[in-house]
Amino acid sequence: MNESRQLASYVSGLKYEHLPLEVIAKVKDLILDQVGIMMGVSTLPWSKIVYDYVRDWGDDKPESTIAHYGFKTKAENAVFANATFGHGFEIDDHYLPGQSHPGCIVIPSVLAMAEKEGATGQDIILAVVAGYEVMGRINKAIVPSCIMRGFHAPTSISGPFGAAAVAGKILNFDPEIMVHALSIAGSHSGGTIEYDQSGGSVKRMHAGMAAHGGLRSAFLARKGLTGPPTILEGKHGFCQAFSDKYDLNELTDNLGKDYRVVMGTGFKAYCSCGAMHSGIDALRKLIAEEGVTADNVDAITYGTNRQSISHISAEPTDITGAQFSAPFGLALTLVHGSNGFKDYNETNLKDQRILGLAKRVTLEIDKVVDSEFPATRGARIRVKLKNGSVREAKVDYCKGLPQNPLTRQEFENKFRDLTANVTDKNQADEIIKVIGRMDQEKDVSGLIALMAR
Repeated sequence: MNESRQLASYVSGLKYEHLPLEVIAKVKDLILDQVGIMMGVSTLPWSKIVYDYVRDWGDDKPESTIAHYGFKTKAENAVFANATFGHGFEIDDHYLPGQSHPGCIVIPSVLAMAEKEGATGQDIILAVVAGYEVMGRINKAIVPSCIMRGFHAPTSISGPFGAAAVAGKILNFDPEIMVHALSIAGSHSGGTIEYDQSGGSVKRMHAGMAAHGGLRSAFLARKGLTGPPTILEGKHGFCQAFSDKYDLNELTDNLGKDYRVVMGTGFKAYCSCGAMHSGIDALRKLIAEEGVTADNVDAITYGTNRQSISHISAEPTDITGAQFSAPFGLALTLVHGSNGFKDYNETNLKDQRILGLAKRVTLEIDKVVDSEFPATRGARIRVKLKNGSVREAKVDYCKGLPQNPLTRQEFENKFRDLTANVTDKNQADEIIKVIGRMDQEKDVSGLIALMAR
């Protein structure tokens, strides 16, 4: 027991000199990935709605800047917008063992707090580590049960804890205040995954909700508000409330001795639910090696695990639904050869060729794939061609995971593609350079200015 206090003590006691060089390097990449997403996604319709909403709150306390737009407002209001941008197009990072998306919560929270408090680059890196480890471990403790019950575990359920840990670290909380920040954060957890059935753009806001609540929790704890110090493990605590089966050991196992969440987080190569990425890779393999094309496909069988099958079967009636529809995603791969930032759009959503191919895709539980989950999130694609022959491929680790990483060029190209509509080449180059030397930066002002130019 006392897992909540142990996590709080870990965050309070974490020092920059504890961090191995490979962890520092990985954190810089995590920041670059999320900065690119925030900037690129900021211009999408649902992002503009949230931005306009935050503008209505006013700028009477200009503490932190909203990405791309440059508007300064209270830190928790800025992070509400920025985290919404960061989770706004299914391209943010994912920690596969915990099935969580820490980047869209942690990094907007770190940048908002760092700007508000004048934190150094080393402070930023340290806070990112704290937020990832807290959020990822909490998520790992409650999945898959939490997701199977219909909660949005990857962001809005565990996210407030990650944001609270970040804020508490930047504010230099001792363990006692930190545990109250985390416990107050638990009261902000919420959100369902019904969007994976019938769409809706509210899902885009889940990260903003969580980050806003987490920062608020830390600010209230600093003023003296308290919460139950057994928020995670207690009889009526977070874990039992959100899951039927959980593992408290995941919260503290080897805590302070490894950096499993930071080092275990992967980068998405496609703008869709991560549960279908191995399937997309398997189909791409068949296209490249077996001559499969949109014109010669008769039918496709997508073999997946029992959890994912309901998460990637949405009706593509809007863009959210399309991004959670494996049939649509595979059809998009066949027709356009890509599932990127510019491919999930209203035109393709109505393309009869894509929709027709999507109807030829059948989802099923694959016994082998299911038995290997969640150690892997594999997929098997079986394509029946019009000539009657069958082609098959299985991928265990999709492109972008630590087991199958993006090349450096692919990683930086992702950033450039995402930001192409809001930056020029020189600005993109400078952002990459500034984040690359983050450990030497005296504050975050240079990066913030580049993000808001």
